[in-house]
Amino acid sequence: MTNDASSIHARHIAARKIACRAGELAHDYFSRRGALAVETKGAQDYVSQADRAVETLIRAELAQEFPDDAFLGEETAASFAGGEERIWIVDPIDGTHNFLRGAHYYCVSIAFVAHGRRQIGVVFDPEHDELFHALREHGAWRTHRGRDERLQVSNCTSLASALVCLGHHDRYPEPRVMAIRQALMDAGTAVRSLGAGALQLAHVAAGRYDAFVELSLNAWDAMAGLLLIEEAGGYTAPFPGPRGLRTPAPVLGCARGIADPLMRIVGAW
Repeated sequence: MTNDASSIHARHIAARKIACRAGELAHDYFSRRGALAVETKGAQDYVSQADRAVETLIRAELAQEFPDDAFLGEETAASFAGGEERIWIVDPIDGTHNFLRGAHYYCVSIAFVAHGRRQIGVVFDPEHDELFHALREHGAWRTHRGRDERLQVSNCTSLASALVCLGHHDRYPEPRVMAIRQALMDAGTAVRSLGAGALQLAHVAAGRYDAFVELSLNAWDAMAGLLLIEEAGGYTAPFPGPRGLRTPAPVLGCARGIADPLMRIVGAW
């Protein structure tokens, strides 16, 4: 095993452990969410002391083990000044609005990118004790109660039988999103909006949904889940966009059998 491969494997092991510890902290805050201090970042866009505390934990533990790696996290992105040769990309709590309302649909997302390529993706769902993780060229896996299960995207080949998650953010005009939703429904597709992009991507990798689409998503919401889908045999559209990791861009991850018709409907690439 080369030193580079050994280094990536070490990071994969560390990312899984750190995601679980971060998830435990998130769950602790979830159990007493009524007492949390919450700020509004924009329309239906919130940040709580839980988000900041979980990101601080992840950043500190990664820095202790890999001090030369850069770190891009949702809650500290505005102050990011590092390089992108080796970088951790983190959403401490994806699905904050769900989290604050007591909905059991949120997750911790950790990705590692080296020289522009996704290498590690970890998504942890604390409320269901599901750890989704992938290492490039080593497959995607779900760990639950100590048991590992290899992930495989669905074998869906028709939008008429597809279950598609369609995310939405106010960065994109509502008419564009509604037009995509209507086109999918006209094709016979069942459409869902669940409010945590990273977890929805993980569920596509697990075959629970056939696709996830969002017209404007940040890297910390997308990078881990996209690698999960790739390693589970699925299709992912190019991401990030030409402006790099710090700029939101369209995201699509799906079963290969519906990639072409989905790309035509979304029309963002």
